[in-house]
Amino acid sequence: MSTAVAAAAVLLVLIAVAFVLLFRKLASPGRDPLPEADWWANFSLEKYRPMERLFAPEDYEFLAAQPGFTPALARRLQVERRRILRKYLRCLARDFDRFYKATKLLLLTAEHDRSDLALALFRQRLSFQLALAGVHAQLALQTLGLGTVRVHGLVAALERMREQLRMLTARPVAVPVYER
Repeated sequence: MSTAVAAAAVLLVLIAVAFVLLFRKLASPGRDPLPEADWWANFSLEKYRPMERLFAPEDYEFLAAQPGFTPALARRLQVERRRILRKYLRCLARDFDRFYKATKLLLLTAEHDRSDLALALFRQRLSFQLALAGVHAQLALQTLGLGTVRVHGLVAALERMREQLRMLTARPVAVPVYER
């Protein structure tokens, strides 16, 4: 019973830390400069594809089948891959923020008020931040030997943000004008 209570307490603390980091991130003003006008045109998501395979079970199965395998070797590999994934996550968050800022700038400078798109943009950012906090929580739990890490949703969120920016720059959004 006491181990279940301890595990629940650890999980609660991790969730609380994730929410504090999330809200701190959402509330903090951006410090990065605005991106160049067309930097996103040559942007490729391919640089993030390897991070989706960092914790593939096939790698660990292959490693376990090799002569000289020890559990310490597998733990060391996991530690290194968690470190690599954290670097990927920092880059992914930076790229997402660049797309967010560029899209927000387009909305702010648009001829017509598009509060519906602004709300959708905010929801995308919130969804991304929650997913990012979830991956960090999964990393913390994996450190304790619990669960696995899934990052597919983060790359998909970055793709949706890129498509949003592409749609806004491809053609101006027509808003009907009503005469009185």
